[in-house]
Amino acid sequence: MPAIIELKVKDRTKAYSTLYSALQREYKLLIRSIDRTKQNILSFEGKYNLSSQRFLKEYPKMGDDPDFIDWYGEIGILDALNTEVAQITEMLEQCR
Repeated sequence: MPAIIELKVKDRTKAYSTLYSALQREYKLLIRSIDRTKQNILSFEGKYNLSSQRFLKEYPKMGDDPDFIDWYGEIGILDALNTEVAQITEMLEQCR
């Protein structure tokens, strides 16, 4: 079920413009973060000649090597960033 967020502002037009611009800036920052995170993940995949999907299946048995912990973390970060991008995209679409 969609949620409604209500904001009480003095100037609706300025507030709308400010909110829209802020969402666009955040979207661009998230896209850059996603690109960096994907590059980090690709580096791990290349280093270990292993896809991230396969890595996630094997991770519990792989030990506590710092690279593996970082790789696992990068995958989690990518998931969180993608979730945020989806939310912001939905909000931006509502602002049009």
